[in-house]
Amino acid sequence: MKKRYAGYIFPSMLSFLLTGIYSIVDGIFVGRAMGDPGLAAINIAWPLVALIISLGTGTGMGAAVVVSLNRGAGKEEKALRAEGNAFFLLFAGSVCLIAALYLFGTPLLKLLGARENLLPLAVTYLKFILTGGVIQVFASGLIPLMRNHGASFYAMCAMALGCISNIALDYLFVMVLDLGMMGAALATVFGQVLTLIFCIAFYLKKKNRIPLSSIRPEKETVLSILPVAVSPFGLTYLPSVTIIFMNLQALKYGGEEAVSAYAVLAYIISFMELLVQGIGDGSQPLLSLSEGRGDHKTLKTYAKWTFSLGIGFGVAGAAIFMLVRNLIPAFYGTSPEAGGYIVHAAPAFALVMALYGLTKPAVSYFYATHQVIRSSLLVYGEIILTVLFIFVLPLFMGLEGVWYTILAVQAILSVCCIFFLNKRRHAS
Repeated sequence: MKKRYAGYIFPSMLSFLLTGIYSIVDGIFVGRAMGDPGLAAINIAWPLVALIISLGTGTGMGAAVVVSLNRGAGKEEKALRAEGNAFFLLFAGSVCLIAALYLFGTPLLKLLGARENLLPLAVTYLKFILTGGVIQVFASGLIPLMRNHGASFYAMCAMALGCISNIALDYLFVMVLDLGMMGAALATVFGQVLTLIFCIAFYLKKKNRIPLSSIRPEKETVLSILPVAVSPFGLTYLPSVTIIFMNLQALKYGGEEAVSAYAVLAYIISFMELLVQGIGDGSQPLLSLSEGRGDHKTLKTYAKWTFSLGIGFGVAGAAIFMLVRNLIPAFYGTSPEAGGYIVHAAPAFALVMALYGLTKPAVSYFYATHQVIRSSLLVYGEIILTVLFIFVLPLFMGLEGVWYTILAVQAILSVCCIFFLNKRRHAS
């Protein structure tokens, strides 16, 4: 049982770990090449870019849960149809989203705070990211479905190849060829192309092929996927919603240097967020299969291991962050003012990393076991609380209120997670 669990968890963790490393290295390259304006521009554009990744991850994970639940209940035909319909949803959703962002991208960037010298930088980054938008949706959406086939190691290799090539191309395009924002965007797109090639190769194998009849959309199947997809979509996109309001308030209370500082802090905590999400996503097939079979004893064991890993890594990450906090500004090439903000805000963000170890795996656990209401309450409750605190706390605390917003939200969510988990334990 432990061997099987490790076979799912550790490839997923390594995949997300590489993604987290990429996000940190990407920021280092952009910061060293373009300074505060480059970091701030990417941070402002990221909420729109993240819609693409979140659409793919949410759809793929929602379909993966439905596939596992049906497979656990012995309904193989329904499982195959759900996997096939995921392909349709990924394509239709990506086309609609990319078209909308092409039409409304620039006005949206202005709403997100892109002004003067930041606007052309943000527009350039978004424009080149959109050239590979459909590719990115499929690359992120097929990974959870591949894990459902027991191909966690293969899925890890697909993600790893994309991340490693992304880092290498970032260095080439941004540092060597000096292509700036265009180079950073194209490095991301080409990395996702390699990931998608791995995914296509997987589904071209005879045993993994999806019949065309299963891809044809069926109302009942689509409606079974979408409610589950809402939570993983929100879980993936939520950091970007946070970035929107954090950027606006940081700009208001601290200027461009505060936005640059938050960009670096967001890179750091996103690393931990991705790592614990890798734990949650890796455990999803096993949790969903156990739930579908009604095997509550096995389910509890997998859940216990998942939360232990998440909390352990969260606390360890927070401790490491505090130890190296004074070295971070130099790595990112920030201005002295931005560097001062980073060091000052580090304790609050370290605590956020520790709490992520509980809250993020909890959301994954709830949607994996088809507790859609609880997972959605945690995900979208987080958005509501973030919007509330980001506007209220700075009224009393100034820029300090901006730095402590995410910590206040995660503290409340941690209490809610414990409450929901206790109710689930007593109910079973």
